Amino acid sequence: MKYKFINRLFPKRFDKYWKKIEYSKNIDDTLRYITNGFINSKSYGLVSNYWHVLNIANYKSLSMFGMKKYGSTIARNYYTFTRMYHDEWFDETINNLKDSPFKIDSIEVFKKQDGFTLEESINYNYLCYLLFYTLKKNDIFQNINKLKDKAYLEFNDPYIQIENINVTTDKIASLLDYGKISKAFDIKKFDKILEIGAGSGRTCEAILSLEKNLKYIICDIAPAIYLSYKRLKLAFPDKKISLLIDVNDKIKLEEKIENSDIAFIFPHQLEILSKKSLDLVLAIDCMHEMDKSTIQYYFKLFNHISTNFYFSIWSRTDVPYSKNIFKKKNVLDYNAGDYKIPNNWKNIFSEKVAFPSNMLALGFKIKDQY
Repeated sequence: MKYKFINRLFPKRFDKYWKKIEYSKNIDDTLRYITNGFINSKSYGLVSNYWHVLNIANYKSLSMFGMKKYGSTIARNYYTFTRMYHDEWFDETINNLKDSPFKIDSIEVFKKQDGFTLEESINYNYLCYLLFYTLKKNDIFQNINKLKDKAYLEFNDPYIQIENINVTTDKIASLLDYGKISKAFDIKKFDKILEIGAGSGRTCEAILSLEKNLKYIICDIAPAIYLSYKRLKLAFPDKKISLLIDVNDKIKLEEKIENSDIAFIFPHQLEILSKKSLDLVLAIDCMHEMDKSTIQYYFKLFNHISTNFYFSIWSRTDVPYSKNIFKKKNVLDYNAGDYKIPNNWKNIFSEKVAFPSNMLALGFKIKDQY
């Protein structure tokens, strides 16, 4: 209780921790450059208390192992679930599969994953089965072999084999995301996509594995921008991938984006992009971690730079560590209007996510404001 009270008075700040580990042997030059650039940028002021707490743990892992143990450490903060917390998380998946029995290989379901306890491993492995057979009922399943193991399994990622396919929750979730995005929008007609909060870059890899001519911009914060940069360079060695986090001149930034297949920028750089220069903005599993003021900051920018927007969020959540003696907790309930969707946005798509089922996938057409 004493610790919680102190943390409310003096919320943890990542920059203080960073000074202690900046020159650890597993912090490479790229990560050091990205992190220092981020801390000294306007974007650093946009992050929530939750990010500060989470990132101290993420950087502790990076300072100890680099990317070698990503799959069993940092990945747990993205889409690697090792505990089955709530029945409602499974509603959509279980209902979808109730008339579709499938066999489970006892060797695979009891496979001990590196860095996981046996209980965590079994939970993860079983979830792989649920997601795999959920995907198999979808036409998108035919694309599963187009997602290569080179990056999906490179960083100590937990996996099992199902029907002779190496399966990770990242790989299946990315295809399920692609399926919903394609259902909401005719993605084949798009030229340029921006994704904020791309995490490890899993969705970008899936989309570009299937839509090879798209130009892709990733807008993120440290260390996620480092994780996805490293991963996508491995996944797409023939693509021109540019780290543009220090380019703040509008003409130069847009020129470099045009000359890249995948470009990486910080959030504050969105402010200088041209009006309606993007076909689609994606925000998958990230906006429910933000303060409300930050969400509105992004919505205002999307209104200016894009014609379409897609995001997936918990239908209701309390952002961790958002409460202190000066501030009430940050409750985000989509159905209660906490996201304050702009009036000129037309909702064209709304579905539950397969897992966790209390997440929503939403698509919007952004109309011009008059």
